[in-house]
Amino acid sequence: MDVMLDVLTGFLVVVVLIVVGFTVGRMRVLGPGAVHTLTLFVFSVATPALLVDVLAHADLGQVFGVNLAVAVAGSLLVGALAFAGQRLLARRPVPDSLVTMLAASYCNGSNLGVPIAAHVLGNPAAVLPVIIFQVAVYGPLVVLALDLATRRTSPDRTSSLVRELLSGIVRNPLIIAAVVGVAVALLHDRTGFTLPQVVAEPVSLLAGAAVPVALLAFGMSMADVTVLDRATSPRRSVLAAAVLKSVVHPVVAAALGAFVFGLSGPALLTVTVVGALPTAQNVFTYAHRFRVGTVLARDTGVVSTGLSLVSIAVVAALLG
Repeated sequence: MDVMLDVLTGFLVVVVLIVVGFTVGRMRVLGPGAVHTLTLFVFSVATPALLVDVLAHADLGQVFGVNLAVAVAGSLLVGALAFAGQRLLARRPVPDSLVTMLAASYCNGSNLGVPIAAHVLGNPAAVLPVIIFQVAVYGPLVVLALDLATRRTSPDRTSSLVRELLSGIVRNPLIIAAVVGVAVALLHDRTGFTLPQVVAEPVSLLAGAAVPVALLAFGMSMADVTVLDRATSPRRSVLAAAVLKSVVHPVVAAALGAFVFGLSGPALLTVTVVGALPTAQNVFTYAHRFRVGTVLARDTGVVSTGLSLVSIAVVAALLG
């Protein structure tokens, strides 16, 4: 009961900060460019610092073991289900089906996942496996598939796109932070090395800003969003993708964790909450790049966020 209370309290903290951000956004307190600036700060500075700070003292086997396996398997299974539904049942073109696949299975691991993992699970590193899988493998592969499906590719273009994707991976602040954090953790395990205080303390201070600023920025970004417009939004596809992401995905993650990998207690709660995270903003970015399914990607991101908060509360109550 105490564990469940702690989990639900952490979840309520997340909701309160999002509501504060929404209110600040509605009142235009920080000006028109605040969401962009705060989001860049979180993505490029604060969250990388948080990952280094956490990973430097983490059990790497626990971080990258079963959690990674469930994240990969769950995303691929739900993504395949979404693709098949759009392609075979709704008779949508391959590019639209690929965007739907991402919308139903690519989670908001950084901007919303890290704060939720920190407050609901007590471990922000819990989302690192899914972030690495999505940024380094899943996203780039689907981008290549979209490029092929939209018939915009040639040998030279494909080669250029591969180089661009690889460059994006190695320059991604979260990937860099993960590599640094893992390196420090390995050095600590083998030699007892720890970061000098003059480095560790600033990193820790920056890390402390990641969660509240991310949640405020996220709430602010929701202040002026209009979704499910009758004239432009593919409502059925949006709702189907949102339900797959926020309801089916956590159920699949829980089933994989419990029945395939034998997880229970906090470990099962972790993989299920990660599965319940909403659709990431990256999905809209990919869709916009190829001018395919942009409204679906945007609307699914918003709708899945609302559903996800309910799903995570239910998961916390049942498994916490």
